[in-house]
Amino acid sequence: MTCLRRAVLIACALATLASLTLIGAPASARANAADSLAPHGAAHNWLPKEGWVWMHWLPFEEPELASALGTSAAGLRSYLSDDMHMLATLAHRRHWRLKSLARHLTRRFDGRVPKRRLAALRWRTERMLTQGHLAQHVLYHTFHGPAVPAHAEQLFGVTRDVFLAARQQGLSPSQLALRVGRNPRIVRAGALQVLEDEAQQGVASRSQSRSQARRMLARQTRDLDCWMASPLPKLDPNNPFGGRDGGHGHGHAPRIPGCNGAHA
Repeated sequence: MTCLRRAVLIACALATLASLTLIGAPASARANAADSLAPHGAAHNWLPKEGWVWMHWLPFEEPELASALGTSAAGLRSYLSDDMHMLATLAHRRHWRLKSLARHLTRRFDGRVPKRRLAALRWRTERMLTQGHLAQHVLYHTFHGPAVPAHAEQLFGVTRDVFLAARQQGLSPSQLALRVGRNPRIVRAGALQVLEDEAQQGVASRSQSRSQARRMLARQTRDLDCWMASPLPKLDPNNPFGGRDGGHGHGHAPRIPGCNGAHA
């Protein structure tokens, strides 16, 4: 896991620098459907190339977010099934100021991490509150990240490019494993280990709490069998974030059964 760990640490360092540079941007400029950090002309579902985003390292506790917004875990998921919805809208209804809510959600890190890291965590939290697709991705696209493809040779015995091409052709991970002569159960166990290492890296880099890491890992573990048996969401009509629109934009309603946004 040395290469992945090194890549993650570099990504986190770059993300922290970017966060500190932009921390002073006015809230009004950030509260838009499209990410204010996106390049001109980018789609509203653009995502930044920052480690915490792709590793699903949430800078706060999900239950505390739901409580602050006056909803439940199920309510959050239903609300974010349309990624044009911003959590900041729910916060406004509860009379939260953006920065106050960000401080409230990250308060467990007060005095436990350096001030620069705390500022970065609060900035990430503000972005989660004001960017609908970013929030949907970090919370629910649980397998949309680089970890499994980066370990394709270890897991499947094929290169990353071959793995990604097979997924684009509609193969599930189990089907690919059988095609290349690998035992799907062994592949599953290896993928789980990759995800466990990823979660631990988030805790070690002070990008997420241990309890939130366990929460996300539990979600990934619960969905792992479904991911192993499923094609990419865009090729899977049973996926809650699947279909032609990929679960993006107004009017999308989650469908059950299906995996939580499994992309890899």
